[in-house]
Amino acid sequence: SKTAATPAPAAAGAAAAAPAAAAVAGAGAAAAAGAAPPAAAGGKQDKKEKKKEKKADAAPAKPAKEAEEPRIDMLDLRVGTIVAVQQHPNADALYLEEIDVGEEKPRQVISGLVKFVPQEAMQGRRVVVAVNLKPAKMRDVMSYGMVMCASNDSHDKVDPITPPEGVPPGERIAFEGYTSAPLDEVNPKRKILERLFPDLTTNADGTPTYKGVPFMTSKGPVTSTVPNAHVA
Repeated sequence: SKTAATPAPAAAGAAAAAPAAAAVAGAGAAAAAGAAPPAAAGGKQDKKEKKKEKKADAAPAKPAKEAEEPRIDMLDLRVGTIVAVQQHPNADALYLEEIDVGEEKPRQVISGLVKFVPQEAMQGRRVVVAVNLKPAKMRDVMSYGMVMCASNDSHDKVDPITPPEGVPPGERIAFEGYTSAPLDEVNPKRKILERLFPDLTTNADGTPTYKGVPFMTSKGPVTSTVPNAHVA
């Protein structure tokens, strides 16, 4: 269940971007019929060489970052507390939340959890928020993050994953062996989230993991109420 959040150091939003179409430059040479006088052989050779040089120049190397495999530490996952929640003004299935993630003011996030979690159970709840997603407009309201949730295969049980008591808002979720700084903003065109999701699951105890590595905080692992589930 994707969510989105309020403007702050790390911006976010769970919106999928359409793949960009790659433009391929093609050169077509028209052959003249009959009457044209034959060109000098040397001139033809020079033109061919120039074309080859142009093609070589026009093929840029693929940036290393674009080819890079996605890693969980590219995401900026922060502990947050929902300080206010209400129904989205333009969508029955969405909540509009204000979440304290340790920033100057709460971050606005939209979550599609109305069918799964009562509003009173959302108020004051501790959650994990992806805060470096690109901000997204959802039904004319901006969302600046995503509340991470566990969901079973049939998607009839969806519940936010829960950091332990006592973890301060804004603490970054840690993963053993993944210690790089997060991206400033996750570019939707790179499909990082989509490629990470298959490796985000809960184990038999309900602990959220990435490739089997638990979501950790200073007070212990994050938990969930849905074992053997997907996390998104």
